[in-house]
Amino acid sequence: MTISTNPGELAFHFSSIKLLSSNGLVAAPLGQGIVHKQAMADEWTEINEGLPDRTHINRLQVYDDQLYACSNKGLFLCTDETWSSTELAIGCFQYKEFGEVGLAGTSCGLWFTEDSEWHLMMRSDVIVYDFLYLPQYVVLGTNEGLSILDRLTSTWMNFKYASAVTSLAIHHGRIIGVTEHGDLLVGNKRGQFERYRMGNSFLFSVVVLNDEIFACSDRGLYRVSHIGNRTSLMALKLGHQVTDVDADDRYLYLATLFEGIQRIERH
Repeated sequence: MTISTNPGELAFHFSSIKLLSSNGLVAAPLGQGIVHKQAMADEWTEINEGLPDRTHINRLQVYDDQLYACSNKGLFLCTDETWSSTELAIGCFQYKEFGEVGLAGTSCGLWFTEDSEWHLMMRSDVIVYDFLYLPQYVVLGTNEGLSILDRLTSTWMNFKYASAVTSLAIHHGRIIGVTEHGDLLVGNKRGQFERYRMGNSFLFSVVVLNDEIFACSDRGLYRVSHIGNRTSLMALKLGHQVTDVDADDRYLYLATLFEGIQRIERH
């Protein structure tokens, strides 16, 4: 066990944070592997054993208290503080589980696994940064924009923008996305998307936590809501460049670019 030289109190770039059911926090400082601590403790410890050198963590995910790391070297699973490859060895940006099936957004399309063998599912010609797997649609956020597959008719709708779509969520039946240029995309329920610049804010991601959606930005953390047909952002914590968020019943845990890991009480 190595004590991290990079505790959350120091100014450091954190890209992702996840809360484990054991009341532990796991975070990814950019370019420095992965660190772990109990939620109320002060000291972080590094958990990098098994990760290749120069591994960059894009996202952390937790399913049934199993910790996954999406990285430039592939998808890794942590067991007893040791990482092992899931055998998906291409750049991975997102991982989600649906029952017994795992799906991964990669540098070569969307992949799926049952047991331990991975197979290409769709669109090997694009980078998939995020995705939604819905009853009727599969929505991909790609380097080209948005690609939506109607699963009933097997037809594609492609929305190409001048930037990649890197984060996706669905709220009140509307698809919401964030572009690599920090803009917000909102579905208008008429088959099109409206693109917004939220003042001078740069949005990093939208994060779904149970029935809530949060927007992480260089101005702070916002809660996404709808008033009539309008999407609104309500400020929860300003003054920090927030890149990711997770929560328990009492607190929100924020990964920030310059002020470590922050904890705020839920309202």
